[in-house]
Amino acid sequence: MPNDPKTIVDNLLSQAQIVRTPCGDGEMEWQVWGKATSHPPLFLLHGGFGSWTHWIANVERLSKTRLVVTCDMPGLGDSASAPGELAPDNLARPICDGLDAVIGQGTAFDLAGFSFGGLIGSRVAAIIGDRMRHYIAVGASGFDGLHVRVLGIRVPEKDMSDAEKNEIHRENLQILMLAEASNIDDLAVYTHRKNVARSRVRSRPMSLGNHLVEALPEIKAKLAGIWGVHDATGGGRDEILKRRDIFAERQKDVPFEIIEDAGHWVMYERPEQFETALLGILDRNEA
Repeated sequence: MPNDPKTIVDNLLSQAQIVRTPCGDGEMEWQVWGKATSHPPLFLLHGGFGSWTHWIANVERLSKTRLVVTCDMPGLGDSASAPGELAPDNLARPICDGLDAVIGQGTAFDLAGFSFGGLIGSRVAAIIGDRMRHYIAVGASGFDGLHVRVLGIRVPEKDMSDAEKNEIHRENLQILMLAEASNIDDLAVYTHRKNVARSRVRSRPMSLGNHLVEALPEIKAKLAGIWGVHDATGGGRDEILKRRDIFAERQKDVPFEIIEDAGHWVMYERPEQFETALLGILDRNEA
């Protein structure tokens, strides 16, 4: 098992089928893992300043039982920027338009969206309609006053050494992404640093808005949520549960899992617990 972060990322990516679809003046990049099964495809949307690597701890295991689709959202990772102004629906539309090329025209699917990807996923759900079976918010933004604005994030200076830059990224990960410092390994630092360097989308103003809540009346998919109890953007257990209450106003008996000993990047910090919760939500509603 390789220990070098770049080798880990490259080896895992080599297992995916890469698909490219139109996006603005360029292309959007998708990664498809595993093979089609009796389960609907599972589409995973990453967070702000991110890429598909936000799901790096999960895609291999999840793809053993279903087709798993990730992407680099417009203006992030290796994807071109979306056309028009920077707005949730303008980021969501190239995703919706590309889905048919990736999973087949009219194919029903499930979606889990992390952080900013949860916000954009809500807009995808509103546009796609009843093709989406489940919409699962994972530490999602777009809840207006409930979303905690995290302070203290630093930007490395250009003349710093690699070690100094990595140390700042490590500190940022502890402030925002992971609850336990011992879980901030070299792979987390490597992927985070690379993702931040390629980001061309200023997602924070959108994240602090109410875009997800405003999309809920238009979402036909079954709603669910998964949060880490120590999510820095969540505000604590009681505040996190207020998101569940908002979902429950739209649908009864909404599955909503809070994972202990986990921060914002819950699926990286506690991958097995996260995957159990995610598959439990999907399997319960498929039964």
